[in-house]
Amino acid sequence: MTHKLISALIVASLATVSANADTVTTKDGSTLNGTITLIDKGEIHIDTTYAGKLTLRQDEVATFETEASVVVRLDNGTQMAGPVSASSNGKLKIHGEDGVLETNTSKIGASWAPGAVDPEIVRNSRKWKYDLALNLSGKNGNTDKFHLGTEIDVRLKGPDDELRFGFEYEQGEENDNKTDDRAFGRIGYERFNPKNVGWYLHNALETDKISDINMRSTTGGGASYRVINNDAQTLIVRGGLGYRFTDFETEDREDDSSATFETSLEHSYQYKDFCWLENKLYYSPALDDFANYRAIHDSSLKIPVGNGESFWIRMGIKNEYESQTSAEEKLDTSYYTQLIYSWK
Repeated sequence: MTHKLISALIVASLATVSANADTVTTKDGSTLNGTITLIDKGEIHIDTTYAGKLTLRQDEVATFETEASVVVRLDNGTQMAGPVSASSNGKLKIHGEDGVLETNTSKIGASWAPGAVDPEIVRNSRKWKYDLALNLSGKNGNTDKFHLGTEIDVRLKGPDDELRFGFEYEQGEENDNKTDDRAFGRIGYERFNPKNVGWYLHNALETDKISDINMRSTTGGGASYRVINNDAQTLIVRGGLGYRFTDFETEDREDDSSATFETSLEHSYQYKDFCWLENKLYYSPALDDFANYRAIHDSSLKIPVGNGESFWIRMGIKNEYESQTSAEEKLDTSYYTQLIYSWK
């Protein structure tokens, strides 16, 4: 008798849990019980007690039901809040305050909890992002060496535009001889239309004592095209015109000013949530003398530190080539490792 009573209580408890849970029925007849947390971009997210968080393709789901009230937005823009039930003919019924709306699973554009924000609005809103990078190295003994590099990157980014500010500073010595003494600041804006064609503007100020540059100003603008644009990868090609002014430290060198042509390529690739690969190429010759040009290449790999999204390690190589310079070398190659702190 006791065993029967315990079995009955267990069955009743399971039935209660099942009754209180949201239900998803797939087209092959399978049933999943849990809590539907979100429907977005053709996926249904359900949190279960037995298998954790699951993601189902919406086109593989026949019907679903929710006990609690949810907000549902159809593909045609109609929006209604209330619990959802499934009818015998495979339709969904949304029980709102003003009545019942009948629809199909395939016509639901998104669904979220009351009080939350439509995921489409979140996705299309501009967001601030801040990165602070630091690399510090030194050596004492037969060789005394010190290098400090800092970088601040601020972005206001939306799905089709980006406003970006940045500042970089480098200072380095080896055996009391200056090896790095550079400061660089930039501002830029870029915007795309729905067909991934856009335009950009940018301005940069730079001083580099090692390369004999007292002040350099670079301004440019032109057309952009997003060759690839998805959640995992972007590839942007740019081309335009600009103006470059350089004031040299050496008194016998004249100020170098000229209109320029500029082209660049920027590529980023995200491998799951494990690492980010970034590549940048920039080439800018003077319009009156194509032998007078500047070229920059920068490739880096960024990986997270720990399980959060605040700390990162970036390792990379950067090449800067100046065809006309008073420095000893035209090509300047640097290998770097940076600790990055990010916040929003």
